[in-house]
Amino acid sequence: MDRRACSEVNYIINQMPQEMKVKIPTDVIKNIQSNMDKDYIVELKDIEYDELLPDTEKILAVLYTDYIAPEEERKVIKDTEKRIKEKKIQEINKNVINPFEKINRTEPRKSITIIKKKKWYEKFIDWIKRYFK
Repeated sequence: MDRRACSEVNYIINQMPQEMKVKIPTDVIKNIQSNMDKDYIVELKDIEYDELLPDTEKILAVLYTDYIAPEEERKVIKDTEKRIKEKKIQEINKNVINPFEKINRTEPRKSITIIKKKKWYEKFIDWIKRYFK
């Protein structure tokens, strides 16, 4: 995890209203503060429009779904995540070949036969051998 992301998350948590901040456990906040980069200066003017680090967005999404979101919204988010995960698993399983499944072959097997052409003198020698038999 990027230490700068923890700095941005800490900055955003400090900018939150108190009723939202109270919902996040103190040990989670302490963990974020202990992992943040002390030298990184966060320059966010508007959280909605400024560019955040990808790890910052992920951490904020987890904080929102686990602690801040209302219970009904949390259920909807978890159900959606579960459906997406199951869909990905089905897609992976669809592309994997089952080694225990018998393969039904409808068309006969094709094989390559190499036919060696005889040279003119080999044909001539064969003709002589047949003639004297």
